[in-house]
Amino acid sequence: MSGERTWNVSIQSVEREEFYVDSQTDWQVQAQGLRVHFNSDHEVKLHAHDQILITVGEVGTAGWSAFIGTAIECGPGLILLYTSPHYETRLMEAWQFETTFSPLTSIEGAQSVIKTLGYFPPFHYDEITNVHLENAEQDNTPENLSLTMIHTSTDKLQQNVDFHFEDIQLKSISPAEESNICLQLSFAYEDEQICVQLDAVSGFAATFLCRKVVVQLGR
Repeated sequence: MSGERTWNVSIQSVEREEFYVDSQTDWQVQAQGLRVHFNSDHEVKLHAHDQILITVGEVGTAGWSAFIGTAIECGPGLILLYTSPHYETRLMEAWQFETTFSPLTSIEGAQSVIKTLGYFPPFHYDEITNVHLENAEQDNTPENLSLTMIHTSTDKLQQNVDFHFEDIQLKSISPAEESNICLQLSFAYEDEQICVQLDAVSGFAATFLCRKVVVQLGR
């Protein structure tokens, strides 16, 4: 990852803040965010809808961890972050921000998802359904993976989101089970490919490279 996308930071304060996602549809959802004030030796260039890897604690110790957040609002020395509320207490220990992915520029159909939901969610604790791996038994034919996420808002509204990953490689995939709950869906750039990591609370999980990601809203 380019150094221009990675910054060492020191956190000054973390405050809970409710916000309404900027949706252009009837999906009006009030969500809980975290307004983070920080200092950095270099200008932090973040944009709305960027996915950010936040590193906390000392590397190599039991207190180290890293998690994904979505930028809702950005400004000099501050960011309104949407992430799992479980990470609130750890944010004061954050020492590095890294812009890992921009869904607006790298996922086909992301604009439609953002217009409807107001943001591109990390799908924390959402249900995974309709998992289908295409061409897995065929040699010299690109494998494709399709799945559906049932995204549930804090107000318990639900929206099906269909993903299609084309030409997946170097895969590690756990089979779908009766209950498939996503812990976090994250993306990162790796050369000319996209690295996809779907961590699971239960059931289906996957890590792989792919050439293209397509998303659309389901019924």
